[in-house]
Amino acid sequence: MAVVDASVYVALVHAGEPGHTDSWDWLEAAQVRGEPLRAPNILAAEVASAVSRGNNNPELAHQIVMQLLTFNIVELLPVTARLAGRAATIAADHQIPGCDSVYVALADETDDVLVTLDRQQLERGAALVTTRSPAETQEPH
Repeated sequence: MAVVDASVYVALVHAGEPGHTDSWDWLEAAQVRGEPLRAPNILAAEVASAVSRGNNNPELAHQIVMQLLTFNIVELLPVTARLAGRAATIAADHQIPGCDSVYVALADETDDVLVTLDRQQLERGAALVTTRSPAETQEPH
């Protein structure tokens, strides 16, 4: 199982983002393996913000979030008080930004790999969970 960071999801839906091809390759391989994908429910707001700001296109952001919520490719899990508390501890102790720490906390709670394109999450999150970029999750051909 894997926790999907917003950076990966944004790269999936926006061809101009760094990591777009690697993110698609990773997603296709995960689907072939039947690997469940999860994210905290804040993924919807983070994707909406990144797409809207990056493209200056609120309508596109709404469409992409509607697809995220409808197609269930990624299971969205609630940010409970317990998860929020764990994320706050991670943010303070490992100097990981707030929302990023929620993804690390979820991966820790579910014992999942955190798949991200965010260098800080990859490096600092590795002290707590297994972190991988989409390119690192690919098996050699």
